[in-house]
Amino acid sequence: MVVSVVVATYNGKQFIKKQLDSIRNQSRQPDEVIIKDDGSTDGTFELVEEYIRKNLLNNWIVEKNRQNLGYKKNFFELLKAAHGDIIFLSDQDDEWAPKKIEKMAEVMEKNTEVKTLNCGISLIDGQSKKVKLDLRKNFYNANFLYSKNPLKDLNYFEFYSIVERNISPGCAMAITSEVKDEFIKIYDFGLPHDWFLNLIASLTNGCVFLNEELLNYRLHGENTLGISDDWSATSKIDSFEKDRKDKIVEYQQLIQAFTIFEGRFPKNKKITLKIKNYLELHLAFYKKAQIRTLLKLYTCSQYLETSTFRGKVWDWLVALKLNKFL
Repeated sequence: MVVSVVVATYNGKQFIKKQLDSIRNQSRQPDEVIIKDDGSTDGTFELVEEYIRKNLLNNWIVEKNRQNLGYKKNFFELLKAAHGDIIFLSDQDDEWAPKKIEKMAEVMEKNTEVKTLNCGISLIDGQSKKVKLDLRKNFYNANFLYSKNPLKDLNYFEFYSIVERNISPGCAMAITSEVKDEFIKIYDFGLPHDWFLNLIASLTNGCVFLNEELLNYRLHGENTLGISDDWSATSKIDSFEKDRKDKIVEYQQLIQAFTIFEGRFPKNKKITLKIKNYLELHLAFYKKAQIRTLLKLYTCSQYLETSTFRGKVWDWLVALKLNKFL
């Protein structure tokens, strides 16, 4: 199978060379590497151009967008340009394990039902030193992935189980050309592209997590989503209002995504309608947190199955207005 790697860059000069080195030194070399720079002003584009020229990388290309597109549209354009049967997504500031492409491509070639494959991540700091993180109960993969059941080597996720949260950052993902083609047709630039891709794959039970750490995910000020290890009540209370506003936007985006899926995947219409109804009830609770709106949530099996114990307790505190007292 033909393997592509797509890399999005924007003002990433500080770390980009380590990421490029980790791609260039893979045990299984990609057939093409496509890099799109989103209007960097710090010399990132020029550094990448020189890196390609110096290392005689004839199957690597870099282009600079005429205007800043933002990460969603930049990855959209990258995926449109990719020719591979398997496409690896890459950020500009991580470091890949030497056998990341080899191991993930082998899994996808042997298991043709796999449409998106997400590998495990380990955390590093700005000096590439390992960062230790305490995992929450029933959480894995640097607190990105929630599962009540212990993980196997390969773990399949149906879309009702990833509707609350994605299972891994996009930089840990490889996708098939089939998912890419569907994505290009229907993506609405609402949800993050990686979450949308996993949801598409999950509609045919093809969203999979490989329980092996093959990516060093670099922590710095701009990419800490999903990584926080402060789960105290004080932290939760302090961040409540911002989280509430973010969740309202997120649920609106999810509802729109499932409206799209409803039309594109008629075989799954019954379940997509069910989840869409659940999302609408959850959105209603975030807009107006009351006991009445919370009790409606408890009629949905998705809420009972996918919400954490802490999350349920917090919802009751909010519904009873005790968060303000605390």
